[in-house]
Amino acid sequence: MRSWPMVPELASRFPENRVIKATRFAIMWMPVVAMVTAAAQLKLMGQFSAPFWAQWLFIVTLPLQGLYWLGWRAVQPLPLPLVNWCKEVRQRLIEAGCDEAPVTARAQYQHMACLLDRAFKRLDRAFWRQ
Repeated sequence: MRSWPMVPELASRFPENRVIKATRFAIMWMPVVAMVTAAAQLKLMGQFSAPFWAQWLFIVTLPLQGLYWLGWRAVQPLPLPLVNWCKEVRQRLIEAGCDEAPVTARAQYQHMACLLDRAFKRLDRAFWRQ
């Protein structure tokens, strides 16, 4: 989640931007929502019912679901078109004077995230608008 560059140029190509924003929102606000839900249940009903526990567990685990998806996605192998695109980005970084690790056919989304983060920090924005 930390290595993915949160830039608008990638938002239309990859779902990671939306998932990261939703996960950060869930990490910040879902514990509050869970506590308010528990307080409201106690105030209105005086006890915790079975449907409450199902709803409460869903609310509490939302941030974990986002983190799990991001972790799962990070270790997935890149499809061939993305490997070729990453090689092109890497080549542009080398031309700009940056030494980067090679992107292999067994590259994963985590490798691509690190490469894109370096590229967005070092390359001009004209490259990304092509």
